[in-house]
Parts: sequence; structure tokens; C-alpha cells
Amino acid sequence: MSYHYWKEYFESNQTHFGDIDWRMEDRLDAHEKKLIALSIQQFQRGESSEGKHLFAYAKTVPDPLYLECIRLFICEEQMHARVLAKFMNRYFIPCIKEHWVDGVFRKLRKLAGIENSIMILLIAEIISKVYYAALKKATGSVLLQKICSQVLKDEDQHINFQCHTLQIMFRQRSPVSRTLIRALYFMIMTGTIAVVWLYHKPVLKKGSHSLVSFHRAAMALYRSCEAIILNRRFDVSNVEILFP
Repeated sequence: MSYHYWKEYFESNQTHFGDIDWRMEDRLDAHEKKLIALSIQQFQRGESSEGKHLFAYAKTVPDPLYLECIRLFICEEQMHARVLAKFMNRYFIPCIKEHWVDGVFRKLRKLAGIENSIMILLIAEIISKVYYAALKKATGSVLLQKICSQVLKDEDQHINFQCHTLQIMFRQRSPVSRTLIRALYFMIMTGTIAVVWLYHKPVLKKGSHSLVSFHRAAMALYRSCEAIILNRRFDVSNVEILFP
């Protein structure tokens, strides 16, 4: 698999929300709006990055196609943000300009080059996949369910894309270096699970997760990604989102 594949994929997926009918009848009652508002605000903010630092780091990758893939990837993430904002606007849920959790992730991505940036991004996308699966189950809004379904399809490919790049980068590391970097990101992943549970517990619980099952689902995806990066398998699209 090469970056030609990913470039073609991202180009072919540019109409990924084209089948959503924004004129459809839909309902989000006051109780559910209160339940999801703060949570969806944070995730919409997380999807809305301009990706300037990621794009700058991508220029250091020798394969010139990678830079174009990253540009298309950023556009796809920004489309998620626009679609979520459109849904939020329909139900008078304001977008937020900043949140400290999102701020921490952005700072972590800026710390040390392209590999670190991609790994932090991968952790965020693993969490997103589990979160949107729970949100889809939690909501009675058919429109939001359709949005979640498409975001989940996109996240499968985003995760595979990031894993492909990290697989190439990990080959250049020594066994000791790989062990140390895996330990570091395992700790970041574990901490992220705890923070996301703290701030998004109402939605995750409504989506049938306990802290234990949320941790189990996120770590199952994380382990699958590690297997891809270490060149043991390639595809997370069939990894089940675990519910109790």
C-alpha cells in the first residue's frame, strides 16, 4: 500500500456527506440536547483544526505524495467540523472557540516532529471512533445518527492512514527505541481515556458504556493499531466497538 492509494481514497471520498438530507424531519428533545450539548461542542472543536503544524511537519516526509494526502485528510476533518456545526446550528447549540482538553492535544502534537504529531492524532481518532459509536447509540436524532455513521466510516480510514505512516516510521527505530516510545504513548492513551470519560460520561453512559467498557473498547482499538504499526495486520474497520 502506498500514498497513491491514500490520495485516491481521499479524493474519491470528498462527497462523503452528500447523501444527508438536511431538510428531513428530525427531533432533538430538550433532555437529549442538554445531555449532548457540551460533549458535541468539544468534539466539534476538536475536528476544526486548521492543521498548520501538521502540514508543516508533513513537508519533512520524503514522499511528496504524503503532503497531498495530509492536505486532503485535513480537509476531511474540517468537513466533519462543518457538518457537526450545521447540526448544532439547527438546534441552537453554539460552537465553542476553545477547550482546555483540545488545547492540550494541540500542544502535544506540536512538541516533537511528524511522528509525535501523528501518534497523538491517532490516539484522538481512536477515542473519536469509540465516542461516535456511543453517540450514535445514545441519540434519538436520525440526522445525528447518519452523521455519526459517516464519521465512523471516515475514522476507520483515518486510523488506517495514520497507522500506515507510523508503520513506515517505526521500521527506522531500534527495538529499544520502539519499546520506549510505545510505553510513552500507552501512558498518554490511558490518561486520555480517563479525561474523556470525565468530560463525556453522560453521552458514553447513554451509549451503554461504563468506564470499564469504554476503556476496554478504546484499548482494543489501540492494540489493533499497534499491531498494524508493528506490521502484524492492516485494517481496523472490522474491530468491534465493545458494549457491555
